Amino acid sequence: MTIQWVAVASFLYAEIGLILIFCLPFIPPQRWQKIFSFNVWGKIAAFWNKAFLTIIVLLIVLFLGK
Repeated sequence: MTIQWVAVASFLYAEIGLILIFCLPFIPPQRWQKIFSFNVWGKIAAFWNKAFLTIIVLLIVLFLGK
């Protein structure tokens, strides 16, 4: 497997792992709401929107490359 597919697979597995953590039943919704209401998230939201778009474009380029 080439390095580009290792990068793609690592990103996708990390994303799946993060989603599974969010779905854990022993963490109540009130705690998630408290975590996501921190002021820090609002400050880095603009940066992460650009970073997410960059990651998606990179994944598309890696998918189209041979």
